[in-house]
Amino acid sequence: MQLFPRTSRVSLFRPSFRRRRDAEQSHAEEPSVKPIRCLALLALLFIVSIPRAWSAPASASEYFVYFGTYTGFTYMKEGLPAGGSRSKGIYVSRFLPATGVVSKPELAAEIINPAFLAVHPNQQFLYAVTEDPLSLGPAFDHASYVSAFAIDPKNGKLRLLNTLPTGGTSTCYLSIDKTGHYVLMANFGSSSVTVLRIKDDGSLGEQTAFMKHIGKGKDPSFQSQPHPHSIDVSPDNRYAIVSDLGVDKLFIYRFDAATGALSPDSAPSVDVEPGGGPRHFVFDSAGKFGYSLKEMSGFVTVLAWEASNGTLTSMQDAKTLASDFIGSSDSAEIAIHPNGKFLYESNRRFRGASLWGPDTIGVFSIDPVKGTLSEIEQVPPGGTMPRNFAIDPTGSYLFSANELTGNVLLFRVDSATGRLTPTNTELKIDVPVCITFVPARK
Repeated sequence: MQLFPRTSRVSLFRPSFRRRRDAEQSHAEEPSVKPIRCLALLALLFIVSIPRAWSAPASASEYFVYFGTYTGFTYMKEGLPAGGSRSKGIYVSRFLPATGVVSKPELAAEIINPAFLAVHPNQQFLYAVTEDPLSLGPAFDHASYVSAFAIDPKNGKLRLLNTLPTGGTSTCYLSIDKTGHYVLMANFGSSSVTVLRIKDDGSLGEQTAFMKHIGKGKDPSFQSQPHPHSIDVSPDNRYAIVSDLGVDKLFIYRFDAATGALSPDSAPSVDVEPGGGPRHFVFDSAGKFGYSLKEMSGFVTVLAWEASNGTLTSMQDAKTLASDFIGSSDSAEIAIHPNGKFLYESNRRFRGASLWGPDTIGVFSIDPVKGTLSEIEQVPPGGTMPRNFAIDPTGSYLFSANELTGNVLLFRVDSATGRLTPTNTELKIDVPVCITFVPARK
């Protein structure tokens, strides 16, 4: 098996349109019509030239569900890979949200350690980061890669467009800006964040930004250096929020959607509790609040977002861990229900050597005015080590990816209460670590 998929050359054909003008019709045309047509053409060109954010797609009757996996190991134990994997890359299933029926996963693209996936706003391209391609561990990883794929609208299979270095090591996260022109990446191992341009054909282009973090955190075993774990643009696409687990900070960069640049070099930041380890971040649907999930403390911090000047102000620390729990908690993923009323987060817990659990998916209600959280329930994820989960775009089901047990369990979501009910649908996928949805086009 090749270490990386070979970059294929893609022939791009741009349709040409030939227009014939009838001579007699041209001579008969009124002179006043020509200026009007010229003005209309100029207006059309002006509209096309304006960069725009892609609108969210309407709910579909059928979706492709993509699963990223670790192919070289099962999980990281004290910074070193542990266990094995029979996975070969990115898998895809068909999903019907009206019934909850999901097909058996099939290999969509063979690729090493596709740890995190992101879909272009136009739903035609998928991007994957290869985290730790030699499966050596963050301290020994010397290069990570990002790959661009075209999505086959008929069967969901992925066609490789190109693969480029991410500009960092142990790249564990990527996201796409609102215009679909840039991919932003968090490089856990090299303490940096990078941005690459996305070309019109969906392939990856040149690097447009590189930012290096410095410092350390409270816990010397996990925070001896910065560890950016996620990067996400604000709802207006003017800022990028970086969750840095290693230094207990949320960095707020200005993002230039015209050039893909991040600024300033010394970005303002919000401190979180020492040893908290911010991992992932999400904005609410109205763009008024942000929610930071801390991997090491298990807290979800609620922050007020001021879009006019790009500032975050801490408001609440919501606990995800019972006060009588003895052990360590590694919280993992966070998401808000499409209706904006509920927040979900996953927790991986350890009580000693090979003593896993109790793992949970936490469900919280969101105050519609204050943005604060109130716990509704903590639900077993149907497996061990729920590194990732995803709510389908209709809000009907939650897919829980359980890394250690190699399974994905479907939960029915009550849109009125937010509560989760496990279904009998379970997918067997070796070391699932990321899930994302794409509408199936007919």
